[in-house]
Amino acid sequence: MERMTVLFVALFLNFASTQLVKGQHGKDCQTNCGNVSIIYPFGTSPSCHYSEDPTFKVTCDKREKRLSIFDGIRSLEVINISRSGELRVWMDMVYTCYNNEGNVSEKSYRNYTLGSFSLSEKNKLTLVGCNAFALVSTFGMREHATGCLSLCNSPSAENVGCKGGGCCTTEVSPLLGRYEFEIDSVRLDGFPSVHDFNPCTYAFLAENGTFKFDPLRDMKNLGNVTRFPVVLDWSVGEVSCNQVGNASICSGNATCVDATRGKGYNCQCLQGYHGNPYYTPLGCKDMDECSMGRHNCSRSSTCENTLGSFRCKCPSGQRLDTSNMSCKTKDPRWPTILLGTIIGFLVILLGLLGVQQRLETEEPEIQEAPSQVL
Repeated sequence: MERMTVLFVALFLNFASTQLVKGQHGKDCQTNCGNVSIIYPFGTSPSCHYSEDPTFKVTCDKREKRLSIFDGIRSLEVINISRSGELRVWMDMVYTCYNNEGNVSEKSYRNYTLGSFSLSEKNKLTLVGCNAFALVSTFGMREHATGCLSLCNSPSAENVGCKGGGCCTTEVSPLLGRYEFEIDSVRLDGFPSVHDFNPCTYAFLAENGTFKFDPLRDMKNLGNVTRFPVVLDWSVGEVSCNQVGNASICSGNATCVDATRGKGYNCQCLQGYHGNPYYTPLGCKDMDECSMGRHNCSRSSTCENTLGSFRCKCPSGQRLDTSNMSCKTKDPRWPTILLGTIIGFLVILLGLLGVQQRLETEEPEIQEAPSQVL
């Protein structure tokens, strides 16, 4: 019986030692795939990613050196992951092509389920084509939608940008949040045919600044481009920092911040610390501002690192001028002035003590004088 008890305790301790706390990843986790770094809470296996949310599981194709996430419908290739709560992925462009009679000859559209991710405000919906509109909407019921309209009868000879003549763009509605959504493009009926110079309409989401419209090139040949970079916001959990309290996965020297879009929270290292704020117990480590050159000490002063900060030190006989963090020679008059002040104070103090003592010795004689006269 005693042997069974010892065995049970040993098994229990072994089991307990293998359990991972929130924010703690297993050993020997893959840290990169091709040129993409894999940072926690993302990981390639349950012991390496945040286990309470399968959205953070990523897959590495070692042969292709390609990292991808699964949105519930399809895999999206990952461009990079940032600790600040952003994930860049490639998303396919959609198109609708028409024949000479104006009938649809080929069409594609895409729908996505983002899970714990949401579309960032750094993206825009763009349409390339004449007499058409593009729409990004919640998948199925279309309770929320964002779109733009482009009208033209001929390709513009001047490149005036994406402003409605063959190309339009619009902000992505934050109401799309983490819903399932789809992208589509449609040609408008009742307009003259533009098949000769614009046989297809194209619609896509893209990070701001990644697409530059060229009417002579893109009205016909945009089909040579199949995908664009898109920014997704990611966060942990479904509740705010106030609601999660001490149960967040934020490490020591880190703080919890509410997600800017959608639900959940993110973690940030405190000022003066750097690292992965999702690691526990200490993913955020002291930043050596001095060695990293991230200080404002002048050449005349010496930078000294402190926990979470730094200070500028001056040589002996000099003082720090905080207006420009430089060292200046101490005013030699100050010691003299200070010494004179101290001596003067002592002289006055001694004088007052002498007066008080004299008064105390004369007071009894004054009190005895009347009795002597009598």
